[in-house]
Amino acid sequence: MARSRWKQAQSYERSFWETAEKKLSEGKDSQFSWYKWRVKNLGEKLEKAFLGEAPDLRDARVIEVGSGPVGLTSALEASEKVAIDPLCDFFSSQPNLIDCRGKDVKYIQGKGEEIPYDDGYFDLVVIENVIDHTESAPEVMDELNRILKDGGILYLTVNLHPAWGYFLHEIVSKLRIDKGHPYTFTIGKIRRFLARHGFEVCHDEWEDYRVCREKDWRSDNTKDKLKALSGLSEFLYTSVSLKK
Repeated sequence: MARSRWKQAQSYERSFWETAEKKLSEGKDSQFSWYKWRVKNLGEKLEKAFLGEAPDLRDARVIEVGSGPVGLTSALEASEKVAIDPLCDFFSSQPNLIDCRGKDVKYIQGKGEEIPYDDGYFDLVVIENVIDHTESAPEVMDELNRILKDGGILYLTVNLHPAWGYFLHEIVSKLRIDKGHPYTFTIGKIRRFLARHGFEVCHDEWEDYRVCREKDWRSDNTKDKLKALSGLSEFLYTSVSLKK
């Protein structure tokens, strides 16, 4: 059932990027302008985690897991940059998506559960808004731990729910009303999840749920309004962790 659920989520993800690629071909705004901001955000979180002495990534080996067609790595300075995604072959067939990619990034087809690199190979693993989309989140976390060197850095973001929203999302996910998110987390659950898989959180922060819910309520999108009304609004969690 887990694999069937994941395949449905991947189909949902592919449809999203097919729409984004179409917008690119029509010269409209796309999803790709945010990558420089995301790299800046990563730098700021590393500064906080290491008390103003963030590691210099220019000599680092970095992998982004679930990178999408372009990835944060495209705008990051590092000695070796890898981006892995289950839909990489599809992305690589779309000229408009390829044009947005970093030329010094190695893009490979693959899943977070099976990453084709040796133990302890990477200095930094980036997994943004991905862990709740995976086929097996525990297997992904164990694999991220494996490929990180001792003391290596994990940078993770994921959308969370408060307790009531978590309960509701578990229902809509199992009913496959929400096709793109097989997993659901609260703040407590994601922190325990990280610890259980061998990571020590150095710094984490999250958006104010009340602000996010209010934004959904004021949205012109009916789906957003329904999320606010039901308690299914999400808020972004960001963490910097070290491999224990």
